[in-house]
Amino acid sequence: MIVVSTAVLNSCKKDQVIVNTNGSDMYQSFVPLEIGKYITYDVDSSIWDDVNCIRYSHKSQQQYYVADTFRDDQNRLSYAVNIFSRLTSADNWKVDDVIYYTPAAEKMEVVQKNVRFIKMVNPVKDGQVWQGNSLLPQDDQDFNYLKGWKYTYQNVLQPYDNGARTFDQTVTVSETDQVLNNPETQPDDYGFLLQSKAVYAFRVGMIYREYTYWVYDPVPGSTNCRKGNGVIMRAIDYN
Repeated sequence: MIVVSTAVLNSCKKDQVIVNTNGSDMYQSFVPLEIGKYITYDVDSSIWDDVNCIRYSHKSQQQYYVADTFRDDQNRLSYAVNIFSRLTSADNWKVDDVIYYTPAAEKMEVVQKNVRFIKMVNPVKDGQVWQGNSLLPQDDQDFNYLKGWKYTYQNVLQPYDNGARTFDQTVTVSETDQVLNNPETQPDDYGFLLQSKAVYAFRVGMIYREYTYWVYDPVPGSTNCRKGNGVIMRAIDYN
């Protein structure tokens, strides 16, 4: 759960951003925030275990629910989005995390686990590039793999099939795409894969998310395998 000082969070449930749903060039049209809005996802998670040389797979569901608004420490209107999780549709939802969205005129800041990202910017046009992870702590080595990512808009207003549903007008945000060597063909060389992207549908929100990060660091004479994790999220229901 993200810890946020209550001293800087003043609840203001009736104070909301006016979303320009008629302007498809505005990122707010792809992230419509209002209390009560939800999106439900099928989630496929993977873990690469380099000790047992096994790739574990896990299926579950998540729901993003816009629960409340508040003012942050810069007095900016922000939204608290509860993340609920369950194994199957037959199980009860349980609160798993909270994400904070701060929609400003030029950019959308998102805070998760006390880490701040710039997930979208204006204008929304093909080829637009920005440093989405530039607000990360620069002196923390734990975030080194996140530094330097160049977020890029692709396929603006194009249809997208997320594997569960098709959406007519979307925008893809390619966050990073880095690959070095293939362990299958270069078993003696260091390699890694780091890919991340999100797809947003007009007047819906995020309808697809894919993230994969594994590292292959071979030791001569040993059995070497990948270590890492990944997740795919597909929107299956929303209001």
